Amino acid sequence: MFFHSRRLKFIFGSILSFLALFVFFRLFFVVFFFGELDGPATELIRALWVGVRFDLRLAVFIIVPVGLFFMIPFINPLRTAISRRLVKIYLRTVSVLVTFFYAFDIAHYGYLNHRIDVSAFKLLENPMIALQMVWESYPVVWSIIGLSILIWATWRAIEKAFQYLEDRQRLVRFRNKFFAFTMGGVILLFSIWGTFRQYRLLWSDAYFSEDPFIVAAGLNPILYFNETRSFVLEDFNEEKTREYYDLMIQELGVKQPDPKRLSYARTVDEREVKNQPNIVIIFLESVGYNRMARSGNPLNATPNLDQLSTEGIFFDRFYIPMVGTARSVFGMVTGIHDVVRVETASSNPRIVDQYSLINALTGYEKYYIMGGSASWRNIRGLLQNNIPDMQIKDQDDLDFPRLDVWGISDNDLFKFAHDTFQNIDQSQPFFAIVQTATNHRPYSIPKNIEGFDLKDVDKTVLSNAGFDSNEQYNAMRMLDHAVGEYISSAKTASYFNNTIFLFFGDHGTSDPRALHMPKSDYELKLRSYQVPFFIYGPELIKGGIVRNDVSQLVDLLPTVNGLAGKPYENRTMGRDLLNGEIPVDPLALIINKKMAKPHIAVIGQNYYLSMANRRGGPRVKLHELWSDKPLVNVKDKYPEITDRYLDRLNGIYETTKYMLYHNQK
Repeated sequence: MFFHSRRLKFIFGSILSFLALFVFFRLFFVVFFFGELDGPATELIRALWVGVRFDLRLAVFIIVPVGLFFMIPFINPLRTAISRRLVKIYLRTVSVLVTFFYAFDIAHYGYLNHRIDVSAFKLLENPMIALQMVWESYPVVWSIIGLSILIWATWRAIEKAFQYLEDRQRLVRFRNKFFAFTMGGVILLFSIWGTFRQYRLLWSDAYFSEDPFIVAAGLNPILYFNETRSFVLEDFNEEKTREYYDLMIQELGVKQPDPKRLSYARTVDEREVKNQPNIVIIFLESVGYNRMARSGNPLNATPNLDQLSTEGIFFDRFYIPMVGTARSVFGMVTGIHDVVRVETASSNPRIVDQYSLINALTGYEKYYIMGGSASWRNIRGLLQNNIPDMQIKDQDDLDFPRLDVWGISDNDLFKFAHDTFQNIDQSQPFFAIVQTATNHRPYSIPKNIEGFDLKDVDKTVLSNAGFDSNEQYNAMRMLDHAVGEYISSAKTASYFNNTIFLFFGDHGTSDPRALHMPKSDYELKLRSYQVPFFIYGPELIKGGIVRNDVSQLVDLLPTVNGLAGKPYENRTMGRDLLNGEIPVDPLALIINKKMAKPHIAVIGQNYYLSMANRRGGPRVKLHELWSDKPLVNVKDKYPEITDRYLDRLNGIYETTKYMLYHNQK
């Protein structure tokens, strides 16, 4: 009979050992992140059923090589002690590797709110930084102890399975043996196939819910990672780019089109300015629009940023295309959306050679100042390769103590920037980018900061305001305090009166729903993509202005060149927000990986159109941003808007991909 086969008992015992390990991690994941559940419990149960079948498939895949050993007589572990030892070493090694992979996945989800894909291993580009970040952000010692216990328990279960091989061999009729192996084979095949349907269980089967947590609960991190290995850098499609060329020259305002060369160049003449202004871009790490009090946030975490924005020109519909600091650096420097699927564009040697409008700022001293390492994500290479006269100042040049894995504190960063600007010959204008970093896990707060005290706010109050912890709330307050202290110091310096400051958030964060924001902010995950942007220069620009038209990160450098009055050739996706005509219903591109069903999208004044590729063709949805039910698809209600937005989405997306490879300096 089936249960008399030592080989089958060993194989199934080993499979169950690994299955138990994987199910434990799945349940731990659900319990640990249960607070993120938005969907119904029935969907969560369905996701767990999908996930357990993935776990079973992985357990079978692990045992397949062992099964092959049993089929080859001269290395059959039943007959050869060396083979048995090799099998034991193999299974123990695999159990260690998969246990630590699962732990990495849980930490990754806690950090970025999505399961591991192949892009996660870009975090290991700088292993010391990655390890230090883990050490400062997570209870590493206790985690290792827990993982060691799990590994020990798995080894014990595997050892018990090996005991089946020690059983005395029993005589079994051929028909019983045939039946046993047939049944065992059927069970294993079902375990690999995962379903009784025509098509095998796919990772996309976990994407049945609109709740990203439920989707994550249904995935197996190792199998999902293996699927994403096949992702390649999404190259351009010239044929599709040409298809949308006529649409895009209208979108971008190209006056002299060249369809043969696919040129998008627009020449902008010099503007007369009274004095050549200094220009400072301040890059605000992890600051979403919903953090600011002027968005309605009741916790007043950003009083200095709010005050500065009311004295300047504030853009309350400003978006970044994709979450990631390196992506925002690339989009800011090049004026082209970083839409590559796996790597960041700055890390891709095929893309890193780029034309930048920073070079149009002739006669300017140029600085890029950051508290961490400029080697991170090849930022140094992006800047040095394309802007050779830019002086890069990073943690190695800054004589301040490191605060955490990301470098020195933002307070010290601004002190260095202020001292640098004061020592520049005022007869020559300067352009600078100051990139902050410490409003970021592990949310380190420097000690003994004058005028700053930590606050302890009730967890429910924090959650209702869109913060997930007091640490996150105080880190936002600390960044705002550092900005306020810097501007106070700058006002006493000679460079201040001739300087224009541009502040923008590089991306928002995935946190609890902020009740002061419209429902679309949370339900469409726009909290990660809508960020503050304002221009402040009390002696040079008229303040107290709020702009409601949709704008985006790629508009930053055309606007900078307009403020400087410099002539330039604009080959980018952006527009000068202050000196150009406002397009009819301007759109911003969004690559939304925060939704349960990732998609590309455009957002306008009142609508959000998304397109996700699914089996059977693309799935298009149109959402009303100000509706009480923003997830409802209203494309049939507004077919003309849907068609127009869809054409523009395809045009913007295909043109962006083409530009990434055809924008050499």
